[in-house]
Amino acid sequence: MSAKGRPERELLPPGGKARSAKGAPASAKGRPERAPALPLARPQLLWLAALVVAAQLPHLPSVPAWVSAASAALVALRLLLLQRDLRHPDRPPAQVPAWLLVAGAAAAAGAIRMTFGYLLGREPCVALLHLLVAAKFLEARGTRDGMLLACLSSFLVVTPFFHSQSLLAALAALPAVVLVGAALDVLARRQGAAADAAPWQAPLLRSSRLLLHGVPLAALLFLLFPRLAAPLWGLPSDHAAKTGLSDRMAPGMISDLSLSDAIAFRVDFDGPVPTPRQRYWRGPVLSRFDGREWTPQLARIDGAPVRASTPPLDYTVTLEPHDKAWLFALELPSGLPQVETGAEAGGEMRRGEIADLTRSQQLIARTPVTQPLRYRQSSVLRDRYPADAALDAEQNLRLPRGRVNGNPKTLAFAQALRGDHPDDADYLRSVLAWFTREPFVYTLAPPLLDRDPVDGFLFDAQRGFCEHYASAFVVLARAAGIPARVVTGYQGGEINPRGGYMIVRQSDAHAWAEALVDGEWRRYDPTAAVAPSRVEMGLGGALPGNEDVPLLARLDVGWLKTFELTWDAVNHDWRRRIVGFNYESQRSLWRDWKVDRLAAWQIAMLAGAFAFVWVGLLLGWMLWQRDRRDRARAQWQRLGVKLARAGLPRRPSEGPLAYTERAAGRWPEFGARLRAIGSAYATLRYGPGSAQPDADRPRAAALARLERAIRSLPPPSALRRRR
Repeated sequence: MSAKGRPERELLPPGGKARSAKGAPASAKGRPERAPALPLARPQLLWLAALVVAAQLPHLPSVPAWVSAASAALVALRLLLLQRDLRHPDRPPAQVPAWLLVAGAAAAAGAIRMTFGYLLGREPCVALLHLLVAAKFLEARGTRDGMLLACLSSFLVVTPFFHSQSLLAALAALPAVVLVGAALDVLARRQGAAADAAPWQAPLLRSSRLLLHGVPLAALLFLLFPRLAAPLWGLPSDHAAKTGLSDRMAPGMISDLSLSDAIAFRVDFDGPVPTPRQRYWRGPVLSRFDGREWTPQLARIDGAPVRASTPPLDYTVTLEPHDKAWLFALELPSGLPQVETGAEAGGEMRRGEIADLTRSQQLIARTPVTQPLRYRQSSVLRDRYPADAALDAEQNLRLPRGRVNGNPKTLAFAQALRGDHPDDADYLRSVLAWFTREPFVYTLAPPLLDRDPVDGFLFDAQRGFCEHYASAFVVLARAAGIPARVVTGYQGGEINPRGGYMIVRQSDAHAWAEALVDGEWRRYDPTAAVAPSRVEMGLGGALPGNEDVPLLARLDVGWLKTFELTWDAVNHDWRRRIVGFNYESQRSLWRDWKVDRLAAWQIAMLAGAFAFVWVGLLLGWMLWQRDRRDRARAQWQRLGVKLARAGLPRRPSEGPLAYTERAAGRWPEFGARLRAIGSAYATLRYGPGSAQPDADRPRAAALARLERAIRSLPPPSALRRRR
């Protein structure tokens, strides 16, 4: 209450507005009014623009082109409005009406819905966020908008990892991470003429230093924090088209796929690497034939892994996403693929099976492969396995009959050849020998074959790719009464000398045949009969020099392939050691470091102690650096500590002159020296030369005199005795 009995908030200040107890303007009901938001200055807007662009750039390969163009246009429009405001400071700031922004957001959502065909999904939501961040930058006005924009940009920086966790994706996100810190730094500082003239490198350096300071703590958490059994980025994928084998085979399909240098999967072998002739990676098995196209039968999940007296070959496959359910293994799988599923009570890692084996020895995953998948597999390197002849024969003997795609010449030729070779194995060898004798050509550019494509290939064109040879061989076998089918997958693979692992590309896509002979399914590769170098040397060694061979499948690429293999080795190590750092890898590392002998609470205490020491070292370094940059303030603080220990602490509102005057009254024998110290510090801190660097000669001399004067004072214990 005031002297007249009125509440203090009713006493109006000279401006006439009521104020709260803390001095903030109060509303009519006595509540403090919110202070108006500070407008964004030109440097702040420019830093936010750089942040938005850096956060959007990694999305260029994954979002539609029109989304990237629209986002860039919104950023450019905001910068144009900024230039208009600078040219006309007397006018109100240019603003886009709120109703137009809302209408634009709704239109963007509708356009994304039309582009993707749906709206609630990973891909369209990322594209919408891409646009909305640019729209938020267009309407940003105050510092609060800037802080919100920095948060939204941080979300946008993370979303490219939904598509790829490669080293390139991490490097592409790094500039945006640094700019987040720089933008927040600029937003937190006062703007004015001094800020406009400040060097642009300073916020980047401060943000980069903070990022480097956090690296040891991030590494500690990476190594010691309990690992998840499932991938961190295991989000449901939108079913977008991806490069890879199909479950259908028609003339030209595999040859088109073979034009791609894209990587299908990588393989790390535990033991010796199989020879080129043993590198048949089994994929979809096709039994239905309509005269032109091959498709699979309904899969029966009751297959048994192949057993052999020789030890199986163990290896790890890192499969790229192809949005299909099949997995790949060397012929023939001796077990089911496994991935880590979690830890058992004893700390050992439990492995779980992720696929089933069909009767045709095809691995079918239980969910489509929509993200990179790393699994353990074992195989027996054989070209035959036992069959259930009664069940397998019927569905692998059918051929279309009729005028359309009946291939009558092929059927007649098979009947004639069968008369000379009644034994099944002998007949199939004679077919392969016929392929070798005739002038067949292995090529990526065969002629189009419309009606009766097998007849046209065998007796007219005699030019084709692996799907032509495999299809014709199976038709010839079935026409002779021998059950047969087409197997698709990959044949070959290239050992990367810089990583010691195998790379299997889409250009290694291949088709071969299986025939049921003497109760066994046996592999036959008619392509190898026509072009043996295809199996030994790959696609680049089998095709003529004038063929359109993929760049990385050629044998004479030189430095470009060397560079690609080096980069792939680095990226593969990144995936194995960083992205693929799982529970088993962590436990193995702990065993090497003897950390597994510690209890969980001891590991937590160890991590906490390291973090405490590291943060303490950083704070100490920062204080030391600050003292080096501001020697006058450091000496003043030294005087304050000395006098406080002597029993005279400085009051919060006390300036240097008042404080040293009070100290002179306490110790009059040192009064002149104390007053000189206060006057010297005030001059250095607030005088005309306060902006000069400490290295300036007059200022350096004054600092030296101040240091000597403070050092000449008695220690705190002696000052206490003189009171």
